Amino acid sequence: MASALTVLLLSCWLAGLTGVSEEGSYPKPSISVSPGGVIPVGGKVTIRCRHQLLGKRILLYKDGAGNYVTHTDPAGSEAEFPITSARREHGGNYTCHYADRTSPTTHSEPSNPVQIIVADFTHANIARLGLSAAVLLVLGLILTEACYSRPWEVS
Repeated sequence: MASALTVLLLSCWLAGLTGVSEEGSYPKPSISVSPGGVIPVGGKVTIRCRHQLLGKRILLYKDGAGNYVTHTDPAGSEAEFPITSARREHGGNYTCHYADRTSPTTHSEPSNPVQIIVADFTHANIARLGLSAAVLLVLGLILTEACYSRPWEVS
């Protein structure tokens, strides 16, 4: 019969071979994005991740990327991931985890997702907006002229 220590060591070794991780052994971090809403192409956006424990590595994940996009080892319990010039491929859902710096297999549950939408405000769209404003201004002037040129009835 194998001793309890041998069984424990064998199970740890097997868990390492099969890639079993201790996901969820830390509380879930929080995530936010600023500014929220739709970001124009070339705009700036910052993703912030916060957790409760010090000395942890924070990993940023994007849906569809497979592995984490980037990571940082912050001095405190908050990390910022700035996107200084947003492109359409930056759009999507993001989550973050935090993990031990020395043992990346032990990590938190994923944060709730945040969504970044990157929209292309082209020159054609701006021209359309300007044309719409001009049409509304002309209509307003026509209505004003019609109102003041109408004879008033005196009772």
